[in-house]
Formats: sequence, C-alpha cells, structure tokens
Amino acid sequence: MKRFICFLTVSFLSLFCSSASPLQLDYYGVISSSSDTGMLKMAQDLFYTQLNSIDNLAIMDKRPDLSSVSSKLPDISSTPRSKIVFYAEIKEERTGEQDVKWNCSFNAKRLQDGKVYSTVKIYDSYYKMLTGARDSIDELLQPLKQNTESTSLKNSENFSDSEAVSKINIENLSGNWTGEPYADKIVILRGGRGFIIFKNGATMNIQVSISDSNIKIKQVGKSNASFFPEFSRETALKAAVSAPPAEWIFKMDGESTLKGTKNTLIMPDSSSSPVQGKIKSVWTKN
Repeated sequence: MKRFICFLTVSFLSLFCSSASPLQLDYYGVISSSSDTGMLKMAQDLFYTQLNSIDNLAIMDKRPDLSSVSSKLPDISSTPRSKIVFYAEIKEERTGEQDVKWNCSFNAKRLQDGKVYSTVKIYDSYYKMLTGARDSIDELLQPLKQNTESTSLKNSENFSDSEAVSKINIENLSGNWTGEPYADKIVILRGGRGFIIFKNGATMNIQVSISDSNIKIKQVGKSNASFFPEFSRETALKAAVSAPPAEWIFKMDGESTLKGTKNTLIMPDSSSSPVQGKIKSVWTKN
C-alpha cells in the first residue's frame, strides 16, 4: 500500500510540475428567457459551483441578483480589461407538445482583445445538462488557461505527500455514481464538491473529504423534507426542521466501489418518529 501511495505521489508531482497563474474570471450567471425559473436558478448556482471546482481559476461572482436569472447580459463596461467575462445562455427548444430540448451555450469573453470563446451543446433533459456541463466548461476554458501558464518546479515541491495523495484520490472519485436509495443520480465533481439528485427532483449538495483511508461525504446546507422520501410527507416535514446533515463514511472497495455507512435519520420498527442512526451504504461508479 505504501509503495502504491508513493507511486501516486510521484505521478502527481510529475503531472503538476508546472503551475499556472490563476485565470481571472468574472461570473455573470445564466441568461435565458425560459419560464422555468426554478431550473434556471438551479443551473446558475450549479455552474458557479462547477467553476469553483476547476483548478487555477480566480472567480468573482458578479451576478446582479443571486435570486433571479437575467434575460440579457448585465453591463460589463466597468470590468477590468485583464478579466474574462463568463456566462451561460440557455434556450428552451420545443420539438413537440411535450418534448423539450435545452440549448446551452457557455461563453468566455476575453476583454483584452474582445475575443469570445463559446461551446454549444443540446441536451435532451435538464438533468443531462446539469451533469454534463462540468466537462464543457473545463474544455472551453483550457485555451484561456494555457495563456496564463508558467513553469515553476518550486511550487509543485511545496505540496506535502499527504496533500498530493489526497488530491489524487479525490480527483479519482469524480464522476457519476449510483447506489443511493431514492436517488436518480449522484455526481462528484473535481475538487470534492458534488450533488445528489433525488427521484422526486430535490437536489442535495455534498462535499467530499479524505482522512487516512476513510472517505467522508457530507451534506452541505440545511435539510428539507424532500431529502426523506422514505417517510410520509408529514413526518418528513417535521423531521427536516432539526435533522442534522447526512454523512457517509466510506472505504474504497476496488477501483469503482465505495462501501460503508450512512449516518442519517431512520425509522426503527419500534418507533413512531425518526431517530438518528446508521445504515449500510454502497456506491458504484458508472
């Protein structure tokens, strides 16, 4: 095991022996005229989270109103010329009475020369757009990030062995997972952030951390009743008020399986109300 860890550490340092000055980026959110404001707000928040999970970005959140989505690009005239302006455009395309496709365009405008980098993809569903956007954003920003690169072996040597191994392990966890009851999709992003989309449409943000050989995944934010679909609606509403964040403690079992326990509210056979408890949990990477 120690030899394997050393190999990962050396591999990490060789891959990241060059460091880049952070790309200075102003995030202006989503632009759309779609009436599905709830989904647009979810996308706008998620894109910001995904940007923050990408290495070598220095992001300023410049959305005029965090609670709404604009139908046009806000005034960027005061933005410094050294910055990159980033925003997404989402268009709802109806191909039938009930068939909807989502046209999503990510745009990065370099104010220094006015050049706009764009990538456009059409998704069959909103969830596919949310889960597939991370790769599109990363791909779009690669040529801009390359312009800021400078080689510095000293910076890479500043990583401790434990930091390097932790980074590698978290990066290896990124992707789509299954196994959580009542969940439609589990997504872990690079950098350790992620989210769980429940079959009832609710979204739970999660954060991944690693300590020794344990992988901890913890709910970020307050609970709501939709996180407990196994309870009656009345019970879930009452429980969510004081429910602590859900937490999973896993160990790797092979290259694509996490096995461990979930600390959450459960309903014992002998109880009429939920209590805090642990249940077995297994996640498998797709």
